[in-house]
Amino acid sequence: MMMPKTISGWCMWLFFLLYGLGAFVSALSSLSFWPWLLGALALIYAIAALFGK
Repeated sequence: MMMPKTISGWCMWLFFLLYGLGAFVSALSSLSFWPWLLGALALIYAIAALFGK
């Protein structure tokens, strides 16, 4: 497996990693900042992918 080389690649990788962890670790999904963190990663991915970074 190769590591991502772009900001959008890292954000997408982290989003799916954290989303998957939240599905299995109930303590993570009960944190108040969890939806904000996942939303921020998705937004950063969308913006970085749009500008090609």
